Amino acid sequence: MVQRAACHPLLTSLQREATKALATLRQEIAQREQELSALKAEAARWQGLVQGPARKAIPAVTPPQVPPPKRPQLDWRAILKELPARFTTKDMAQKAGKPSAQIYTHMSSWMRDKKMRKVEDDYQKVSRAT
Repeated sequence: MVQRAACHPLLTSLQREATKALATLRQEIAQREQELSALKAEAARWQGLVQGPARKAIPAVTPPQVPPPKRPQLDWRAILKELPARFTTKDMAQKAGKPSAQIYTHMSSWMRDKKMRKVEDDYQKVSRAT
């Protein structure tokens, strides 16, 4: 029993130290939690300044994109018929209402199909007498 009596004060002392350490830890945790909540509040204020009060949240689903209305396609055969027997690229651009870059594309296909040919500085329609 002598050992038990000597051991008892040591155990009691150890328990007291553990209780003090635990109390200190709990105080430290409480203090850090208060600091953390203050930091979170400050972060929320800064977030409000950055985003601004008028800014809305982006919807999760974006509305479907509406394609632009299609323009009617030009009938290049009709434009060729409207041109006089001899014409220039300027005449053709005026009839089509298109820039010269687009005109040359169709002119080259007409030349390949032998619907027109180059004559001096102008172009001439090829008549189909056959």
